[in-house]
Amino acid sequence: MANCVREIEGDLFSAPKDHSLAHCVAADLKMGAGIAVKFKQLYGKVNELQSQNVGVGGVAVLQDGQRYVYYLITKKTYNLKPTYDDLTKSLQAMKDHMAANGVGKLAMPRIGCGIDGLEWTKVKAILESVFGDSGSYEIVVYNFVPK
Repeated sequence: MANCVREIEGDLFSAPKDHSLAHCVAADLKMGAGIAVKFKQLYGKVNELQSQNVGVGGVAVLQDGQRYVYYLITKKTYNLKPTYDDLTKSLQAMKDHMAANGVGKLAMPRIGCGIDGLEWTKVKAILESVFGDSGSYEIVVYNFVPK
């Protein structure tokens, strides 16, 4: 199976503009902690996200010029923890959008592994299984340690 997931050190928000971005949020879209705060500051449009009315296991999407910003809805409210199952469903929903919109390059943090406490080895395996079959996706995971 092709290894489509590449890990690099660096700031996710310095990813090339031809890479769409993804991160995990709760369905309540509070985005009050972790990297989600930065997404909220940079991209805003919380009302637009809320109006998409996406449930757990889905993905809300904003367009930012040539790229998309994916909000993986992996839990119902901000204070809950996501399951690997819901993360997998969200990633599949995102992949469907990417396929429909010709998106091949994606940058993300170690999704679900910060405050949400998922194990990176399992999350990476899920990413490989969702995106690895076709060989047409490049997923760059930014390991960013804030100073």
